[in-house]
Amino acid sequence: MALVGNLRDFALADFLYLIDRGYKTGSLQLKRQTDLAMLYFDKGKLLYATHAENNERLGEMLLRTGKINQQQVDHAIHLQQGNSHSIGTILIDQGYISREDLQRHIQMQIEETVYGLFGWPDGEFCFNAGVKLDKDDVQSLVPLGVENLIMEGVRRVDEWGRIKDHIPNTDMIPRFVDQPHEKAKSINLTPDEWRVFARINGRDSIKEIISRTNLSEFDVSRIIYGFISAGLVEVTRPRPVATAVRTSAAAGPKRSLVSRIINRIRGM
Repeated sequence: MALVGNLRDFALADFLYLIDRGYKTGSLQLKRQTDLAMLYFDKGKLLYATHAENNERLGEMLLRTGKINQQQVDHAIHLQQGNSHSIGTILIDQGYISREDLQRHIQMQIEETVYGLFGWPDGEFCFNAGVKLDKDDVQSLVPLGVENLIMEGVRRVDEWGRIKDHIPNTDMIPRFVDQPHEKAKSINLTPDEWRVFARINGRDSIKEIISRTNLSEFDVSRIIYGFISAGLVEVTRPRPVATAVRTSAAAGPKRSLVSRIINRIRGM
């Protein structure tokens, strides 16, 4: 029997914690309006996560990040026709990418998918215990521990709140201020910060910078927020102005319902 409820009453972090501690195997479906996400677990470990609004294929991601080229993608897709091998397996067999690089990018793709779901203030969930992915559908070559996903997901939600006060959406355009603050002189930039720094020209939006640096939306927004805090950068709205929608914080969980859900999961 499936376990159903709403994230408004039982947060995603709490649900993942129980899956982790209970070594649960199954599928978790999350649905909010027209948006849909699916997570698959095996003995408490995450095997795969897909999000309808951000469902970039593996080949597309590897091409975007420069790990493979278009010719290699096309060749792998051609070889995939008529057999059951995954695109990742074919890329490894052809020597286009190492197993380690592939796993790192798959893990990054899955993690970013899950982190994006932590921002949902509500949404229906349905956990089907015992549901397993077909072996050929498993994306992560190494099952991912849930505990670190929970900690990073919760941290990002907290940090996103501060970032969104200054960067309400990725249509905003960053530009260097005419007179940088004195404290900007002591800034030491990381390689990723340099990549973002070099793309700021007063014309490109944050969305365009994300595309050109191959960094996640969170990382680029966090870096630009750091530049803003240092008095080095400011952001302006594009024309026409895009409306930013702020979602109110979810109400506190109903403890009686939470207790029932915990007991149901433990009993599966």
